[in-house]
Amino acid sequence: MTEKTAMPGKAGEASRLWTKYQCLLITVLVLVSICNTMDRGVLTLVQEHVKRELELSDLQLGLLSGPVFAVFYSLAGLPVARLSERWNRSRLLACCLAFWSAATVLCSTASSFLQIALFRAGVGLGEGGANPISHSLVADTFTARQRGIAMSVLSAAIPLGMVIAPLTIGFVAHEWGWRVAFLVAGLPGLILAPIVWFMVREPRHARTEPVVAGRFHTDLAWMFRNRAFSWVFAAAVFNGIGIMGVGLFTASFLLREYQLNIAQVGTIISIAGAMGLLGTFIGGYLADRFADDRGRSYVLVPAVGAGLSFLAFGLAFRMDTIILGIAFILVGNVMTDLKNGPNWAAVQNIVPSTMRTTASAIFFIAATVLGGGLGGLLVGAFSDVAAANHFTLGDIDQFCVAGHGIAGASAAVDTACREAVAAGLKTTLAVVPVTFLLAMGCFLLASRTIAINHD
Repeated sequence: MTEKTAMPGKAGEASRLWTKYQCLLITVLVLVSICNTMDRGVLTLVQEHVKRELELSDLQLGLLSGPVFAVFYSLAGLPVARLSERWNRSRLLACCLAFWSAATVLCSTASSFLQIALFRAGVGLGEGGANPISHSLVADTFTARQRGIAMSVLSAAIPLGMVIAPLTIGFVAHEWGWRVAFLVAGLPGLILAPIVWFMVREPRHARTEPVVAGRFHTDLAWMFRNRAFSWVFAAAVFNGIGIMGVGLFTASFLLREYQLNIAQVGTIISIAGAMGLLGTFIGGYLADRFADDRGRSYVLVPAVGAGLSFLAFGLAFRMDTIILGIAFILVGNVMTDLKNGPNWAAVQNIVPSTMRTTASAIFFIAATVLGGGLGGLLVGAFSDVAAANHFTLGDIDQFCVAGHGIAGASAAVDTACREAVAAGLKTTLAVVPVTFLLAMGCFLLASRTIAINHD
């Protein structure tokens, strides 16, 4: 194993120390992923302000954060993944980063649901190829038994973004509005894109043997004939529904249920991100520490995390006091993020090196398109239905718009509207964590057949 690269393989399995370039690579990819997380999540933080100004429903909010983003995410993910199996991945990653960052900046100019949906679709198109490329670069630069920690460090960008974004974007939105928040969120990626282009190496250039990528349908058939991959795929769908369904509406829940302002909510979400960061590193450490020759720990740790997430979030949205509600939300963020590193390491360990980017893209379809898309859509839709059921003055659409009373409505009507949308969201969020139990079952089934692929 040289200083230039640390190619995975049996000869280097004993080494857990990282080279200088491995550290540099992880640092740059973490920054890229932080931009990814911030640009994807900025809407969640400011959506109550967007909802009021653009007069949107919860269903429309769910569409913006769910299918509108997820469908285009998937459309880009697979083509970019297939290109990256043959082309320079660092250059492709730089292009993706610049594209989605520009789309985030454009969100600041939206004046209608259609416009912001179009720009959010652009964010999805750009981000769709980024994570699969980053994961395959890590897998090709770290050995199989280094990948738990390596993927955890890379995945730490998600909770790090959750720490940084609420404190910065929340403050900006509170002081200057949601449009400036989108502008501030998108600019760092435009600055980082040239750094990725010039500093990240293509690991394939260090190989002495040529890498021959297979046909897409052949690779896809291989993945889903592999029982472990199929069960991990299913687990990602159920986990994604729970994580995205809860995550996309936690800020709205805190604003509606406890009447906090956006800066206060930003602080809470930031603390939740820090707790998630703790969970990410604990999960990666445990998976590497207890790894066996088959790599079962890389699915068993996520199984434990999913089960505990069900308990934490199941309680969080049933609490009547703010202290207990927030406490369980924070615990839930630790538990959900136990899976971050091990989850992705499991995918990269299962498949051969010639299909790693594609496998990651397929997995992102499960987690983001199917799981994330359904999570946001289902919570938004059921929240609207539940709110209508909680509204006691008649047809909610006749009295309320965007969770408030229509123009000229009395204070009593406005209060009834706000209480109905708060109760509707709380009722919905209390049910969503059941999906974590289904994810746990799938991870446990994956542990029965999983094996590390050294090809």
